[in-house]
Amino acid sequence: MSDILFLLRDIFLVILIIIICLLLWIFVVVRILRKIHKFPIPAFATRLIDNSWRRKFIQKPELIAERMHLKPGMNVLEIGPGKGSYTKVIAEKVLPDGKVYAIDIQQTIIDRLQKRIKKEQITNIIPKVDNAYNLSFENNSFDRIILITCLPEIPEPVKALNECRRVLKHGGILSTSELLIDPDYPLRKTEKKWAQEAGLEFIENFGNFFVYQLNFIKK
Repeated sequence: MSDILFLLRDIFLVILIIIICLLLWIFVVVRILRKIHKFPIPAFATRLIDNSWRRKFIQKPELIAERMHLKPGMNVLEIGPGKGSYTKVIAEKVLPDGKVYAIDIQQTIIDRLQKRIKKEQITNIIPKVDNAYNLSFENNSFDRIILITCLPEIPEPVKALNECRRVLKHGGILSTSELLIDPDYPLRKTEKKWAQEAGLEFIENFGNFFVYQLNFIKK
């Protein structure tokens, strides 16, 4: 009986190693492909990415919102809202008079977010399709801007950050958050370089190599 148990254990370990190796291989291939050709994460993939395990243990919405130094009445721009889990928490922090404009280049994501906020009766989230290179907002419109695992997906991140700087108020904060398992994951020094080229000043760093959040200010 013990021999059978040892055999089953060994088989399980071999299968586990094979699965891990396969996942690593897929991760490397996807990362190479996205380096060659940038494209938005498909709408269906956001369901996998924005999962309860990630929100509970890795990139906690409450913690990300806290690090943004939000206050009631603020206007916030979120680029790449996904399912809206982070959007919802941010929107709660700026009540009663603040608003969150959640934009994405994909109509499917915006439609799905619109259905969610209607179902949950959230009144201060405004989803819309928009272009990160040419935002449909006036200069100095927002107190905060947030991009969660989104900035490195944009083919020209410095160009997008320049546009963010235009619509960000003087003294406003732009915050980014990245996750190592994201195929587009950039090092912190890379995002700092992009922001510096766009005229934003680095002020705060949170987290670690696996998951981090950076704050930049418009002066």
